[in-house]
Amino acid sequence: MPFDMTQLISPIVLMGNGEIPSHDIPINIIKNAKTILSADGGANKLNRLEFLPNLILGDLDSITPNQFKCDIIELKDQSKTDLQKSLDWCSENGIMEMSLVGFSGEQDDHWMAALWTLITYFEKMNLTFYSNTSKIVCVNGESKFDSFIGQTISIIPPRENIEISTDGLKYHLSKSILKPPSFSTRNEAIRNSFSIQSNGPVWVFLNY
Repeated sequence: MPFDMTQLISPIVLMGNGEIPSHDIPINIIKNAKTILSADGGANKLNRLEFLPNLILGDLDSITPNQFKCDIIELKDQSKTDLQKSLDWCSENGIMEMSLVGFSGEQDDHWMAALWTLITYFEKMNLTFYSNTSKIVCVNGESKFDSFIGQTISIIPPRENIEISTDGLKYHLSKSILKPPSFSTRNEAIRNSFSIQSNGPVWVFLNY
């Protein structure tokens, strides 16, 4: 029987099989979700937090399907990560905005791959990562963010020759091209909001 898409109500969270959330912010993101999706073994992490997924997506190599009383959709493409496969399924089914929790920590290669996945999908989906230390988004063009005075902000481009300007940060950037390895890490908000203008994609880390 086809999955009933009307069950998926916003706000939606996709839970990964990485570090278990311990900070109040990602935990509250899960608590306040109307729909919780799990990328394969993320269901096990949800179970440890005493949450239940509404739907499990993935190749099912990290769970025992009959241990969860929810709908399960097997996505077999082994050339992609469970995060990629889950996002593809969501995009194909009209889900264009969600929070991603549980994709940081533990295995460093998985976390790096998750960040690059954010770069790949941000133009067609509104995605926000929540780790135990920061909120992470990918933006391009002009973007404004709510903040607080003293909040640590890091801006990292995935490639060279991206011009970046900022307003509302301690270390002002004006059409600056950030160089590795420091880029613009550990900047600081001086107001309750700040803005970034870039001519290419950048990761923005808003530390809690």
